[in-house]
Amino acid sequence: MAEATVSKTEQEDQRLDKKVRVKSIAPWLTGARRQTTAGDISIPARGSVLLTREEVIAQGQNGNKLLTGIDGQGGHATWYVDDAFTRQELGFDDGARKQIVLTEDTIKKLFELKTQKAFEDNITKNVKTRAEKAFLMNAIQTLGLNDFTKIAFCIKYTGINI
Repeated sequence: MAEATVSKTEQEDQRLDKKVRVKSIAPWLTGARRQTTAGDISIPARGSVLLTREEVIAQGQNGNKLLTGIDGQGGHATWYVDDAFTRQELGFDDGARKQIVLTEDTIKKLFELKTQKAFEDNITKNVKTRAEKAFLMNAIQTLGLNDFTKIAFCIKYTGINI
């Protein structure tokens, strides 16, 4: 029987004590009670922290909605794990399916849509949570987007003025 050999690099890349970056899209402080050690996790507005993979996986397995999102698979989550191995362990990325995360690039692409109807449909499909709505309105300012009709729809949809 042949034994599978795992290179030292692969072993390093699967260590649960490795620190990974967790980013928050919320323009306010977010946090949670730690699962694997004492204390709390606190992520500043639109900021990031380094956490062990073990802690991130424990947060996901314990149903932290900031991490698992509205579907339990990371969809529309406030926190994004910037580590492919951890996202795969949590079931957020699985082969062809990737985690649904709102980014500034996504917003740029939405604003490039030609018709107002397509824009509105895609905004309502891709921007669901309070954090995503706040992120959208902040990104409109940050990116310097200036399509009045689209911005007016975003203000009405989110309830957030610029």
